[in-house]
Amino acid sequence: MRELEGAFVVDPTKFDNIAIVGSGAYSRTTIDRSVGCQNLVQRVVTLRQGGEIALHNDDAEEVLFVVSGRGDAIIENRGHALLVDTGMLIPPGQTCDVVNSGRDELVLVSIVSPQPGHAPVFQADAFLRSDHKITVHEAEEKSIPAGGDRHFKLMIDPRYGCRNLTQFMGIIEKSQAPFHTHTYEEVIYVLSGEGIVHIGNESRDIKAGACVYLSPGTSHCLENPGTEPLRLLGVFCPAGDPGSHEDQKV
Repeated sequence: MRELEGAFVVDPTKFDNIAIVGSGAYSRTTIDRSVGCQNLVQRVVTLRQGGEIALHNDDAEEVLFVVSGRGDAIIENRGHALLVDTGMLIPPGQTCDVVNSGRDELVLVSIVSPQPGHAPVFQADAFLRSDHKITVHEAEEKSIPAGGDRHFKLMIDPRYGCRNLTQFMGIIEKSQAPFHTHTYEEVIYVLSGEGIVHIGNESRDIKAGACVYLSPGTSHCLENPGTEPLRLLGVFCPAGDPGSHEDQKV
């Protein structure tokens, strides 16, 4: 783990806080209040072949993202396929039973908000979809330009009834974004590729599996110096559209 002013970078080979969380399942807590994050808890959950886990939060929302493998989830007696690049919402008070139904490890990135013992932010005007859709695959969402050779896709957000979080996938081709700040708290998981996160006057290399925490108002930018796309999973709080938050160019 590498601390920076207003930010934190977690090396993928140095995860602490490993816990057994189910039959053939374990999790690694990568970002929480211990690194300065006030509203989010990020975990990487791994299920071995045939592994099972029950996820439940009394008062918090949880969003999942499938990094690799294949699984099945059941919420309220409804089944949902967990394929690579699928996002899923677990509403407060509901139990999600997940099983690894594939041959390889099922790796999920989980974000919970609010943190245990803390009040929710709940600033978004969320609504429950009439079809109760709580999963979305990256291929279903349109690509939204973010300037230069960068774009993103909204995944789980208030359209799916999520009031506290917005989950998105970012894709950065060879380029460097301008320095900017956000009004929200954000956590990032690097899905693939290699890049550099610039925070103030410092820089850190990032690669697949690395995690980044950015506090509100932290001046930062992401750079992809290579030829392969840098793919990122981002979650921020409070929920909403990234375009509805004013980014201040520095």
